[in-house]
Amino acid sequence: MELLTRERVRHDLIDLLQDAREDWDHSLVITDQTGIFNELGFESIDAVGLSSALEGHFGQSLPFPEFMAQAKEQNLKDITVGQLLDFLMLHLEASAERKVA
Repeated sequence: MELLTRERVRHDLIDLLQDAREDWDHSLVITDQTGIFNELGFESIDAVGLSSALEGHFGQSLPFPEFMAQAKEQNLKDITVGQLLDFLMLHLEASAERKVA
Protein backbone atom coordinates (compact mmCIF):
# COMPACT_ATOMS: atom_id res chain seq x y z
CA MET A 1 0.00 0.00 0.00
CA GLU A 2 1.35 3.39 -1.02
CA LEU A 3 2.08 5.90 1.74
CA LEU A 4 -0.41 8.77 1.59
CA THR A 5 1.87 11.77 1.84
CA ARG A 6 0.44 15.26 1.58
CA GLU A 7 2.03 15.67 -1.85
CA ARG A 8 0.58 12.37 -3.09
CA VAL A 9 -2.90 13.26 -1.83
CA ARG A 10 -2.60 16.78 -3.36
CA HIS A 11 -1.67 15.27 -6.73
CA ASP A 12 -4.57 12.82 -6.58
CA LEU A 13 -6.98 15.56 -5.45
CA ILE A 14 -6.04 17.82 -8.35
CA ASP A 15 -6.49 14.93 -10.80
CA LEU A 16 -9.94 14.23 -9.34
CA LEU A 17 -10.87 17.93 -9.49
CA GLN A 18 -9.96 17.96 -13.17
CA ASP A 19 -11.91 14.77 -13.84
CA ALA A 20 -14.99 16.13 -12.06
CA ARG A 21 -15.43 18.96 -14.57
CA GLU A 22 -16.10 18.33 -18.26
CA ASP A 23 -15.27 21.94 -19.19
CA TRP A 24 -11.93 22.00 -17.37
CA ASP A 25 -9.59 24.85 -18.32
CA HIS A 26 -6.21 23.09 -18.40
CA SER A 27 -4.37 26.41 -18.32
CA LEU A 28 -5.41 26.91 -14.68
CA VAL A 29 -2.63 26.66 -12.13
CA ILE A 30 -4.04 25.13 -8.97
CA THR A 31 -2.53 25.99 -5.60
CA ASP A 32 -3.68 25.41 -2.04
CA GLN A 33 -5.32 28.87 -2.18
CA THR A 34 -7.44 28.07 -5.25
CA GLY A 35 -11.17 28.17 -4.49
CA ILE A 36 -13.12 25.20 -5.81
CA PHE A 37 -16.37 27.12 -6.32
CA ASN A 38 -15.33 30.66 -7.29
CA GLU A 39 -12.15 29.89 -9.21
CA LEU A 40 -12.70 26.36 -10.50
CA GLY A 41 -16.41 26.88 -11.17
CA PHE A 42 -17.72 23.98 -9.13
CA GLU A 43 -21.39 23.90 -8.20
CA SER A 44 -23.07 21.89 -5.45
CA ILE A 45 -23.69 18.93 -7.76
CA ASP A 46 -20.00 18.91 -8.70
CA ALA A 47 -19.09 18.73 -5.00
CA VAL A 48 -21.35 15.69 -4.59
CA GLY A 49 -19.62 13.99 -7.50
CA LEU A 50 -16.21 14.94 -6.12
CA SER A 51 -17.15 13.44 -2.75
CA SER A 52 -18.03 10.12 -4.40
CA ALA A 53 -14.85 10.21 -6.48
CA LEU A 54 -12.71 10.86 -3.39
CA GLU A 55 -14.29 8.00 -1.49
CA GLY A 56 -13.86 5.65 -4.44
CA HIS A 57 -10.28 6.70 -5.05
CA PHE A 58 -9.15 6.39 -1.43
CA GLY A 59 -11.33 3.35 -0.72
CA GLN A 60 -13.04 4.70 2.37
CA SER A 61 -16.03 6.66 3.52
CA LEU A 62 -15.34 10.32 4.29
CA PRO A 63 -17.52 12.74 6.30
CA PHE A 64 -17.77 15.12 3.34
CA PRO A 65 -21.32 16.33 4.15
CA GLU A 66 -20.12 17.43 7.61
CA PHE A 67 -17.14 19.20 6.03
CA MET A 68 -19.47 21.11 3.70
CA ALA A 69 -21.88 21.92 6.55
CA GLN A 70 -19.01 23.34 8.63
CA ALA A 71 -17.95 25.54 5.72
CA LYS A 72 -21.50 26.85 5.45
CA GLU A 73 -21.75 27.45 9.22
CA GLN A 74 -18.48 29.41 9.09
CA ASN A 75 -19.88 31.51 6.23
CA LEU A 76 -16.87 30.70 4.06
CA LYS A 77 -17.12 32.40 0.68
CA ASP A 78 -15.34 29.44 -0.89
CA ILE A 79 -13.54 26.22 -0.01
CA THR A 80 -9.91 26.17 -1.04
CA VAL A 81 -7.97 23.23 -2.35
CA GLY A 82 -5.80 23.54 0.79
CA GLN A 83 -8.82 23.27 3.09
CA LEU A 84 -10.02 20.22 1.19
CA LEU A 85 -6.52 18.76 1.37
CA ASP A 86 -6.40 19.37 5.15
CA PHE A 87 -9.76 17.58 5.49
CA LEU A 88 -8.50 14.62 3.48
CA MET A 89 -5.23 14.34 5.39
CA LEU A 90 -7.05 14.43 8.72
CA HIS A 91 -9.50 11.70 7.79
CA LEU A 92 -7.14 9.54 5.75
CA GLU A 93 -4.56 9.62 8.57
CA ALA A 94 -7.23 8.78 11.14
CA SER A 95 -8.32 5.82 9.05
CA ALA A 96 -4.75 4.60 8.61
CA GLU A 97 -4.17 4.82 12.38
CA ARG A 98 -7.32 2.77 13.07
CA LYS A 99 -6.15 0.09 10.63
CA VAL A 100 -2.74 -0.15 12.32
CA ALA A 101 -4.10 -0.32 15.87
